[in-house]
Amino acid sequence: MFRILISLMALVLSIQPPLIGDEKVIIAVASEEDTLESAVSHTAARCPFYIIVDGEGKILEAVENPYKDTRGGAGVSAAEFLAGKNVTTLIAGNVGNKMKEELDAQEIAYLEFEGTVEEAIKKTLAEES
Repeated sequence: MFRILISLMALVLSIQPPLIGDEKVIIAVASEEDTLESAVSHTAARCPFYIIVDGEGKILEAVENPYKDTRGGAGVSAAEFLAGKNVTTLIAGNVGNKMKEELDAQEIAYLEFEGTVEEAIKKTLAEES
């Protein structure tokens, strides 16, 4: 019986991913257009696009913001949208209070930045190293 228990534990531990020190970085940048040369949008919740990159700066996708034209609740909805994309950090020119609250609840960090998307990504990755 003891051997079976040890075998089961070994199997579970070999399948389970490491929990410490293996956090995956996914950065979303609120953008005016869908390229790295675009300006970082002044608004996080109602920006036209989100450029999503991995921890090495490789573009995963440029996605149109589905909440850019909503009448109310754009901040909360956009934060939930980004959480669904596994984003760990959001960069924008300005992040509103309601969006900040939801980003905090979703455990997504946020930074305010002016410049291009590419500059924002480089600066953020350099600070995380």
